[in-house]
Amino acid sequence: MSERRVAILFGGVVVFLLALLTAQEPQRAGDLALWVEGPVKQFVATVAETVDRVRQGRVARAEMERENVELRERVRELEAAYAASVGVRLESDLVSKQLRYEPPADADLLLADVVYVDHYSFRRTAILRLPAGARRDDWARKPVTTAEGLLGRVVSAGGGYARVLLVTDRDSSVGAMVERTRRQGIVRGTREDPGVLSLMFLPLQVDVRPGDLVVTAGIDGVFPRGIPVGTITSVESDGDLFHAIRVVPSVDLGSLTHAYIWRHDPVPEVYMDGGDGVSQ
Repeated sequence: MSERRVAILFGGVVVFLLALLTAQEPQRAGDLALWVEGPVKQFVATVAETVDRVRQGRVARAEMERENVELRERVRELEAAYAASVGVRLESDLVSKQLRYEPPADADLLLADVVYVDHYSFRRTAILRLPAGARRDDWARKPVTTAEGLLGRVVSAGGGYARVLLVTDRDSSVGAMVERTRRQGIVRGTREDPGVLSLMFLPLQVDVRPGDLVVTAGIDGVFPRGIPVGTITSVESDGDLFHAIRVVPSVDLGSLTHAYIWRHDPVPEVYMDGGDGVSQ
């Protein structure tokens, strides 16, 4: 016999007994009915309370899921807004640096993207991507700077790109001077340290100190006068005649994104007779 039939039969027997008891002893029948009714009502109330809690839990869970979806969407919007603000800030920094950089009044600068920098190899160079309208210009020996100072000079160009010989290259040579005293010398890259420059040919009697700023002297026929080159970090004796001077470059080669090519025309090499000291 199935459980359902057993339950129906049991219920029928209970009803029959209650009816029989009611007919014989009404008072006892009422007590028995109350004894049965109490637990049943308590059970029904408990079930109703449980169902209500479950329903409220489902509503609360649905509300939490909806809020989570909204919060995730808001987080994505904030992340996108932050990324956009970072890009704007970088562009703003680039423009503000250029505004604070004061080249000579006749300077004509072309903004170019830095796409490759090699400042540790034997040949220390950078590759610039030229704007579309500037690809046909003659860029040979043009000076290249950043917002911080001198980067180098163009040694070749073609196909929308220009190769720059960095000021730190050991074959580079820049006419420079100590800004404080106006004493002139030659700045070259060093063989032992790709991140350090050497200021040469300053006699021992010349006043030069760590912390002095070195700028271009404008005497090499390539670089205009007054572009920051670097800061002197050490001054030692180099034999009997000259100081041994180390200079840290003004330009951080590890953070290059843009550079400026000067449309300034260098002195033709035919008049220089190799006087700029830089091999092609």
